[in-house]
Amino acid sequence: MQTDIAYQPKPLSTDSVHHATYASATYWSGGAPNDKNNGDELTGWQVNIGQGHTFKAFNVSYGAFGGFGSYLNQTINNTAAPNYFKSKNFGNLGGRFSINTFITSGLVDIRLVGFEMDYSHEMGDFAAYRRTLAGQPGYFIDPRSDLVTMGGTSEVVWHSKKQPLQFGLRLFIGQTLGDNSYKNPNDPTQIYYPNLHPYSMAYFMQIKNAIFTFELNGVGGQIRAGLRF
Repeated sequence: MQTDIAYQPKPLSTDSVHHATYASATYWSGGAPNDKNNGDELTGWQVNIGQGHTFKAFNVSYGAFGGFGSYLNQTINNTAAPNYFKSKNFGNLGGRFSINTFITSGLVDIRLVGFEMDYSHEMGDFAAYRRTLAGQPGYFIDPRSDLVTMGGTSEVVWHSKKQPLQFGLRLFIGQTLGDNSYKNPNDPTQIYYPNLHPYSMAYFMQIKNAIFTFELNGVGGQIRAGLRF
């Protein structure tokens, strides 16, 4: 399990309107974080909607998301293997919150110190499958279906001299609460996946009312496109 942290747009201090609604759709893909299941593939879609507010010296945003996808097993191809599966579906629902301070220099808002968090709840076949394997010998499972992730951000956002064009770069480094390693209770000294420290690097672009985000994290990438209202 990873994290549902995602870039949350907010109006620039130089915008004529300092509150906005952002709606976008996301396609994302990823793989295993090490070479033990490097043939497996996760893909999915997600819809995001959020509100962004800009005040005198800080920004706030909050929103909700929901999505669906599939986990494709391409590492083990033996259909006779115990608990074999080819593909499992999953879905999730959750919410996000972000706040940061900023200073302005010319065309640039420097959001040097920020905080982000999200909560997500997973549903579907893959979550149920993990729960059935928890504690079985030889399986290393995280049976949780709820994640809370939080961390710090640093961001630079600017606009061109022609105001309809905006660009941003953001770095997030944080932690998903709890023990995120994959262990087997029958042999807790063995760890399949170590604890992961989520990070995300995002590039944001706004052209008039169209918004685009490209985001990379430890296991894959996301491309989002949508509108600002």
